[in-house]
Amino acid sequence: MTCREASNLLSLFLDGELDSHQMRAVALHGTRCTTCEAELRELEHLQQLVSDTVNARVDEIDLSAFWPAVERRLGTARRSWWERARIWFGDADHRWLIRLPAYAAAAAVAVLALLFFTRTPQPSVDPDAPRLAAVDNAASIDSLDTDVESVAVLNDPETRTTVLWVNDDAATGDTP
Repeated sequence: MTCREASNLLSLFLDGELDSHQMRAVALHGTRCTTCEAELRELEHLQQLVSDTVNARVDEIDLSAFWPAVERRLGTARRSWWERARIWFGDADHRWLIRLPAYAAAAAVAVLALLFFTRTPQPSVDPDAPRLAAVDNAASIDSLDTDVESVAVLNDPETRTTVLWVNDDAATGDTP
């Protein structure tokens, strides 16, 4: 690379606007050529002076009244109810307000499902269905006549239970 080519690219080199191949060529030429190296140092110094001057002037500007003036001109922005709801639901302080009714609703659905699936079906009453009369088919033995002493009858009217007891030992003659 010649000094003329390098001199034209020094400001671009300083700003980092060259591709990698050109950047390397200018840097290599600057290390070998004292004239181009001195010009590069002057450009760096000039860039530093401009930056310092601009920063000093910006620091002198009082911007404390700037934002309030901008806010006065903007006015109040109206948000839709959908956007306000989305912001409110996204707020971490309100998440428990959403979860509590959600958990309560889930618990109510679970209880209703449990009641629905575990209840016994009640027979439907159809007015045209044939009706059966309730019949008491209980039997009761008050006495028993037999020649064998191995038979006994126990009758309990309170529980409507009748027991007929037959002893097999007496029928075979195995008694002592």
